[in-house]
Amino acid sequence: MRSSDHTSHSSGFALLEVIIACAIATTVAAGASVVLSMAIQANHHARIRTIGTMAAARKMEQLRSLAWTHIATSAPAISMSQSDVTTNLGIDPATDDGPGLLPSPAGTLTSNTDGYVDYLDANGRWVGGGATVPAAAVYVRRWSVQPHASDADNLLVFDVVVGTRGTNPASLGDAIHLVSMESRK
Repeated sequence: MRSSDHTSHSSGFALLEVIIACAIATTVAAGASVVLSMAIQANHHARIRTIGTMAAARKMEQLRSLAWTHIATSAPAISMSQSDVTTNLGIDPATDDGPGLLPSPAGTLTSNTDGYVDYLDANGRWVGGGATVPAAAVYVRRWSVQPHASDADNLLVFDVVVGTRGTNPASLGDAIHLVSMESRK
């Protein structure tokens, strides 16, 4: 046998193949990091919206749990209102030194009005109330109680707005807004 007839096979990769493989791997990794970053941002946004929605629903339930009824007296044509007009939902736990279901002053959904605003931390826990925003506040929760124009004596409208703390108190970034109506029982 002649050694010149024997073909030698070398194993391994050429430098060009290695460079192309590295370029493809880098492109795939860069694309995956962009998708991962977008997923993290979407998850964070969803968490903020979920906590805000839960906070709005909790306040709405507090408002709806306040008594707003009539008490019939001995004379059928006369009834007396037996409604909560003293509960302060602006602090936690609620006390009996607030407006209850009395009509809210104008602007309670756009400004921090004492008795109609409270503040929550990043996990939705209460951190304060009143016109001054506490440092730990992440969410601002405002509400309004108004008689409905069609039947002011028997129908109330509850508005609750929850948004993230912003520099302008009139604007709540990415706000959740719930509206409910309550009729006298």
